[in-house]
Amino acid sequence: MENKNTLIAIVLMLLVWIGFSIFFPPQAPPPRVEEPPAALQEQAPVAGPVTAEVAPSLEIVPPALGAGSILEVQTQTFRLEIDERSASIRRIELLQYGDTLAAESAGFVLVDTRDLGLGTLQLGGTDGLSGAGQPVYAFVDPPAGTLTLGPGESRDLVFRGEIAPGVLVEKILSLQGDSYQIPVAVRLINRSAGPLSGNLSLTLVQPWDKAMAGTMYEFVGPSTFSGGKKRSDKVDDLAKQPALYTESIVWTGFEKKYFLNAIVPLEDSAERARVDMVGSLVSNSLISPYRTLQSGEQAEWRFFAFFGPKDFDLLSGLGYHLSEAVDFGFFGFLARPLLHVLKFFYGFLHNYGLAIILLTVIIKILFWPLTQKSFTSMKEMQKLQPQMQKLREKYKNDKQRMNMELMNLYKEHRVNPLGGCLPMLVQIPVFFALYKVLLVSIELRHAPFFLWITDLSAKDPYYITPVIMGASMFIQQKMTPSNLDPVQAKIFLAMPLIFTVMFLNFPSGLVLYWLVNNILTIGQQALIHRKA
Repeated sequence: MENKNTLIAIVLMLLVWIGFSIFFPPQAPPPRVEEPPAALQEQAPVAGPVTAEVAPSLEIVPPALGAGSILEVQTQTFRLEIDERSASIRRIELLQYGDTLAAESAGFVLVDTRDLGLGTLQLGGTDGLSGAGQPVYAFVDPPAGTLTLGPGESRDLVFRGEIAPGVLVEKILSLQGDSYQIPVAVRLINRSAGPLSGNLSLTLVQPWDKAMAGTMYEFVGPSTFSGGKKRSDKVDDLAKQPALYTESIVWTGFEKKYFLNAIVPLEDSAERARVDMVGSLVSNSLISPYRTLQSGEQAEWRFFAFFGPKDFDLLSGLGYHLSEAVDFGFFGFLARPLLHVLKFFYGFLHNYGLAIILLTVIIKILFWPLTQKSFTSMKEMQKLQPQMQKLREKYKNDKQRMNMELMNLYKEHRVNPLGGCLPMLVQIPVFFALYKVLLVSIELRHAPFFLWITDLSAKDPYYITPVIMGASMFIQQKMTPSNLDPVQAKIFLAMPLIFTVMFLNFPSGLVLYWLVNNILTIGQQALIHRKA
């Protein structure tokens, strides 16, 4: 039994220290398939629009290069800069999410490729469609000045170019005044004398530098929902070899901690997704099935792009498994209802810090009987300590006999040595689920609490709450009945210090939850001691 107690101590330590790794393992490496044909490898975004001569008979008038080639669009959700010549978006600023906590802060910039000479939502192609990445577009019916769209308003931006003599391409971006979606339609019209064959691709680009890399608790990088699950790629791996997905492509995109840009193929517009690292850019491409357009024939590919927050409810409403971008981890089935409860409380309290406290109280009440049983069991075990110590001394040279006598002692007094641990283990999934909710939910981004805590998604700037949390944990531990031997007791005595160090850089919302939970547990223990 001595060995069992030691094992329990080690297991509890491991659950705390490496629990994150157990329940939230690193993303499995994406499946690698054979490299695509050389023609596909050439579909990476070009370093800038290439001028192409446009046949006068198609009535396409390329715009003048230089000033005036950028269209500014402002909706309720974002501000866009669209390169009219390449019909791609060079900058996306989310207006409802500040870049900083400052009241006058500009919106969060999701994509900015202005210094790179290209934009996101680039077209590409293979074989006879290889010119799709190179036309100079003419903007059909351009607005005068900045295009502003209010709630309920929409506007189709039609760009027209030529990918080969007699082959017209139309790219249509459908903007809405109050949406993070941009439906994209690509139409090819073959007016040439012969057939035209190839793949068409639509590509997202995201500038990358190592400073963007996430921590072990969050992922930043490209992801693709394929084959019924989300697959994430490490950018360092992409630099060595691109990833190609061929099974049931639903979306591909680039994740940041709280934001997502993604493209979704509609109506079988894509059969493959390719994720690549080209220079300092990460690219996500959707590749259409190989198709032949006969002379006089036209074809259309439809997609929609999403540029916005990783709001679970918003993404769930859009469908296409986009909500999988919000990673609630192994215990997502618990995390999702916890998030809904948290948002429900916020609807009344208008403060996510108070909502966290109320949710913590509710969870503590729900687990009150289990905690009570745990403490009661530990107190019963503590009463047996003198007898247990005598048995240890008596059979210190015969471990097998000592364990047998300890078991007989437990049976005689009808106590379970695991009775103090099992009720606590049951609560661990809830902790991990709530941990993920507080860590990844955009609702907590820039959400203030009181006084110096102005952002519940960021660490306490003065480390006050982690230190108080560590002190409360120490008090709680001293009040907890113990049947551990001296070595085990020393191990557990270090836990408050270890947790304090761990929580120094954790989001203050998570520290707040742990602190309140400790205080409530101390109160519960005080009641138990008073009744004993």
